[in-house]
Amino acid sequence: MTSSFGSCIFQFSLLPLLLLFFIFSFPNAQSSSPTPSPTPRPTSIVFETEYDSLTLQFMIKINQGTPLAPVKLVLDLGGKLPWLRCDKGYTSSSYKPVKCTSPKCAQASKPVTCVLCNNSTEPHKTWCHNNACSIHTRNPVTKAIGHGELITDFVTGRSNPGFSEAPAPLLTPRRIAFGCATSGEFSLRGLAKGAQGVAGLGRSSVLSLISQFSAGFRLSRIFALELGTGKIFFGGGPYVYTFGSDFIDLRESHLWSDTPLLTNPKSSEEYFIDVKSIKIYNVTVPNIDKRLLSINKVTGTGGTKIDFQAPYTILQTSIYKAVAKVHMARYKNATMVPPVAPFSTCYKASTMDVPEWILEGNRIPHSIVFVFPKGGMSTVSDLKWMGEDVRCLSFIDGGLYPKTSIVIGRYNFNGFLEFDISRSRFGFLQPLFP
Repeated sequence: MTSSFGSCIFQFSLLPLLLLFFIFSFPNAQSSSPTPSPTPRPTSIVFETEYDSLTLQFMIKINQGTPLAPVKLVLDLGGKLPWLRCDKGYTSSSYKPVKCTSPKCAQASKPVTCVLCNNSTEPHKTWCHNNACSIHTRNPVTKAIGHGELITDFVTGRSNPGFSEAPAPLLTPRRIAFGCATSGEFSLRGLAKGAQGVAGLGRSSVLSLISQFSAGFRLSRIFALELGTGKIFFGGGPYVYTFGSDFIDLRESHLWSDTPLLTNPKSSEEYFIDVKSIKIYNVTVPNIDKRLLSINKVTGTGGTKIDFQAPYTILQTSIYKAVAKVHMARYKNATMVPPVAPFSTCYKASTMDVPEWILEGNRIPHSIVFVFPKGGMSTVSDLKWMGEDVRCLSFIDGGLYPKTSIVIGRYNFNGFLEFDISRSRFGFLQPLFP
């Protein structure tokens, strides 16, 4: 295999290979398809997702309103509230504006503000309802703040089929609160094509999608995302893959790991983990200021957070320089080339001694390890193929004073992520070959 087939290509084929490998990793894999007993409520629910390659955003596809209609919302890990643009193209006979005097309004807006419509006689055209709960919506891409109302409407999903081969049933709709953005096209700027709003998945807000699904469907406060095959689970597993007559739950694999989630007192909606150091090809990166790796309890700066909407991992400048120095030492015989945005460290690919992805004994070197107090999260995606015989270190220099020192982005994950809020754990898959 030539050097053009490196870690960037391996990433795209990683999840299918990983799942195939599970067949041989499970001595107790089930060869039959037990049908679960009927239950009045699901143990977890599942929705399809869609990945937009242009914006690098994930969208959840939900059925909402009366009659039920498909709605696409961009996933936002730190979002407090799901919201959609409903002043254009949203028609539902079951939506209800939330009154500003209701407890739910106090959960969504502080201070509470009531909507005044200037005697509008066409509420369905203007989406203005006197004494409705006034809210602000946040676009996670542009960071723009918009205006709107708080509404509720019916949402349904399918039960997680688990180990059953039978089609998953469509569940009885539950009423869920949404922000109704009335800022026009401005509110959707920068979002993926086809997106009608944002699905806030914040950790602590009682109105985030994870909290509302947990309450509405009586589920554990857990959600999990497949980065490759297009599903998001709420309530937990099993996370089952079927190969012929074999059924495999990812959490039973020896490749499954987890680590505690940390709390940032100034950013309670986001998902932080405790990275103590970084290894590049088994070499610990020296000279990283340990203060940058900790969350400042007063300012909330520093630390490491997960953000699968960030396409690549972003490092504070001094951390980036330390990582790049070790990486360049590993490829000291390679020819450096001018940077290719958004990256700063790039090589002439044909001069690199990149390890083949199948080595003696079917082992792949862990090119990057984010080291935790116990264990670590490994990846083989240290390089990004940029075409024209160029490969770049797949980290981005985030500047001297970012709010968060390390933001681990999608490119450095291995296909499946679980956020267990109820136990404050972050679960993930290690690379295929240890």
